[in-house]
Amino acid sequence: MIRTRNAAQRRFASGMAAVCLWVGWGVCCPAAEVHSEDSVKAAFIFRFAGYVEWPREADASQPFTIAVMGSGDIVMRLQTLALNRTLHNRPVKVRRVSGMRDVADAQVLYISPQHRADLKNLVSTAGRKAILVITDEEQGLDSGSSINLLMVDRRVRFEVSTEAAQRAGLAVSSELLSVATRVQGGRSPQPPPMSSR
Repeated sequence: MIRTRNAAQRRFASGMAAVCLWVGWGVCCPAAEVHSEDSVKAAFIFRFAGYVEWPREADASQPFTIAVMGSGDIVMRLQTLALNRTLHNRPVKVRRVSGMRDVADAQVLYISPQHRADLKNLVSTAGRKAILVITDEEQGLDSGSSINLLMVDRRVRFEVSTEAAQRAGLAVSSELLSVATRVQGGRSPQPPPMSSR
């Protein structure tokens, strides 16, 4: 079990390093003191999408859309990551949104901490669709998100709710679950990670 977890951690770290090298950050380590916190969070958000499977009825002819609510810096960093890249064999589109009405065609929604007052309502609305909701709040999973970013010992880490993902019709790879700091809902076997390039 420990050997499997270590192998998954190496694969995830290798993928993160590839993303970071591609945008010219040098060797990537998920530490806020090496790169800006927003840079690391953007890399995590981008990388998460490769470890989640969406319903097959999703329109493959449309861009893979990452919506960001509330953080201009993360939008800019994600746009740099997305340039000339694909996720799930689709070109990636990143856009900043101000409300749920702008999220309809998104596959990923990142909600920044500045929306904590309305977080449960936002997550509840998004949870009715096949959207991977990523929060950045101490009680993010309790609010219903599928993935929540955390700062642990000045490093960006994450926790996953398989229950929230399943409610949205999403399947999270067991590899991603194995490197999460906490999994809410159990580590049941999930499909393998999808490729991204």
